Amino acid sequence: MLEERYEKTEAGRAEIKSRALVQARVARNLLLVIDASKTGGDWVGVVQGAAATDLELLVQHQLVKVTAGAPLSRPMGPSSIATPMGSGAPSSRMSGASASRPAPSRLAGAPTSSLPYQELYTALSTFAKQQGLLKGYKIALEVEQCADMGQLTTLALDIIDRVRAAKGDAAAHELRATLGFN
Repeated sequence: MLEERYEKTEAGRAEIKSRALVQARVARNLLLVIDASKTGGDWVGVVQGAAATDLELLVQHQLVKVTAGAPLSRPMGPSSIATPMGSGAPSSRMSGASASRPAPSRLAGAPTSSLPYQELYTALSTFAKQQGLLKGYKIALEVEQCADMGQLTTLALDIIDRVRAAKGDAAAHELRATLGFN
């Protein structure tokens, strides 16, 4: 079990929002961060206080499932622009917008990503993991709350603006290209 790689199921994404099945904070944190970039044992080691029983709980509730041995995405390094790998197929997402982001109708005239939904989702999730535990956790939560391509695009543009404010134009330009905004 700990040697396998896991990814969230649609039920797992819904659980992040509903908080209906998993009440324990450690198991919820594990559900939030888990993906196929590391093995289950690696993720258990990353989440403070997590144990194999927490991962087993997520599997029993079908919130995560075993995936192929290769990671779904490559890390985006500061020295090169990486292209995320993903299925490219749109994912059916929960409806409901985050109150902190504008509705998709406000995107008229805004730049759009050349990446399909799943690849943009994967690229933003990968970026979140590179931001450290707390900042990455916040970004990962924001990504999980996006219900459609419009919300995901709005979030991506907001994150690019945050990077510009924190790290400058060069870093923002690199992230913009990585996320498919040319």
